[in-house]
Amino acid sequence: MKRIFSLSKRIDPKIKYITTIKGIKTVPLILEIKHGIDNSVKKKLYKLGFKTKYEVSFINHICGSLPLRNLDDLKAMVEINRIYYDDKCKLMGNVVINGDISNYSFRMKSQLLNGRGVSIGYIDTGIHPRTDFSRPRRRILAFKDFLHDKKEAYDDSGHGTAVIAASSIPAQESGIVCAKAFDTTNHGYYSDIIAAMDWIVSLKEKYNIKIVLLNFGASSSFGNHDILSLASETLWKNGLLVIACAGNYGPEKATITSPGHNSKLLTIGSFCMENGKPFIPHWSSRGPGMANADKPDMVMPGYIPSEKFVGTAASASTAAGYAAMLYEKKRDISPDDAKSLFKLCTVSLGEIKQAQGKGYIDINKIEEIE
Repeated sequence: MKRIFSLSKRIDPKIKYITTIKGIKTVPLILEIKHGIDNSVKKKLYKLGFKTKYEVSFINHICGSLPLRNLDDLKAMVEINRIYYDDKCKLMGNVVINGDISNYSFRMKSQLLNGRGVSIGYIDTGIHPRTDFSRPRRRILAFKDFLHDKKEAYDDSGHGTAVIAASSIPAQESGIVCAKAFDTTNHGYYSDIIAAMDWIVSLKEKYNIKIVLLNFGASSSFGNHDILSLASETLWKNGLLVIACAGNYGPEKATITSPGHNSKLLTIGSFCMENGKPFIPHWSSRGPGMANADKPDMVMPGYIPSEKFVGTAASASTAAGYAAMLYEKKRDISPDDAKSLFKLCTVSLGEIKQAQGKGYIDINKIEEIE
């Protein structure tokens, strides 16, 4: 009985479902290794026919694919702590071509701060090297394509470019470190995402990356097998302020997506304006988050008129720009301190906390921080 319980905690429930589908011969997996990725582990995996895609050192995981017939042998390896299914998740923004979304005034630019000297790490569909990202100085410091291994920066969706443009409204001088892990349909594999996180961690000191923006969401119903939440919290432990969108699955409660439902992260929902009054749109996901945590933490505008960009991804992107301004003033604060300071800079919209958190971030209060 003890062994059955142990296996149920080790194996992602989605893997059991995949094994029931006819015609499936290989399964994409992410393996949590107990005591480090050494040669003996690699040799055992090789003998099982495991094809390694990535070694993700910052969380001690290996990503790859395994012949389904060898799954039981993989489960028997004592070196493996957990086995996750390498699923896909979705980005939480949309570029609206002919949308009927009101343009409204919300001050996003500071006369005192612009994010200079601070870099933001993005994991998205890429970046189109527009002139506003290179003038008056080149801001794209690093780009890596985890899908097609192209060397030059590009964006075949437009989502990533819109995200970075939104962050750049308040933080027009911030550095850009961009990983392409999402395709033209705005979907991405967990393995590409956590490999992108590992890459960003490796560049943290070189480019003074203080913030990582996670504008994607996945189902948060798998508890112990939430690899996105685990990896995102590890980024936080590495000294990076992780900003996650709340998700676009409201108005029901407890609809915050992973990794935004993690209590540690800074989770951003959306607000919009109607007849000059702010309100929480029905699509902005509501709390609580994981383990009944108060989520979202705060809200920001859910529509960026200049980019015709809508969703909680738009809101989180703006918050990332504000975070760059905060780090411009307070360069050596921890992610926990940054989150606490942000909460002191909010203004309530008068909505319930499961919808608005503490309210929206007031740029004037950021400017006043000493």
